[in-house]
Amino acid sequence: MPACPSCGTKIQSPARVFSVIVEPKEGERGLTERKVGMYQCPKCGTKFPIVVSRQRYLIIAEDQLKQIQTDLKALKRDHTELKKQHEDLETVLDRTKKESEVRQLETRLRSLEEQITYLKKEKGELEARVAKFA
Repeated sequence: MPACPSCGTKIQSPARVFSVIVEPKEGERGLTERKVGMYQCPKCGTKFPIVVSRQRYLIIAEDQLKQIQTDLKALKRDHTELKKQHEDLETVLDRTKKESEVRQLETRLRSLEEQITYLKKEKGELEARVAKFA
């Protein structure tokens, strides 16, 4: 928020905004559009300008503009294709993760089944020993 250069009062909004086109300095390319706000201090009545925004414009040849537009279309097409490929790869990755998890669970299941078989065998042997003593 700009302040009055005379009394320092902060001012909310400009009384008027207009555009100014500034030609390039020597060695620069393009034009600069500046939006200038004219402010008036409600306290002391001082009027002063403040640059609200700047926008630079480059002037290029028509064939360069067409080439840039063609390149932009190609990049957008490539972006769309890459996005689809990315989605496909994410789907494959998710499926691979699930398959890996299933294989791990199947391995764990076999291990537990082997332990159960072993424990049943041990139980049978222990019951047979107990039956001998009873």
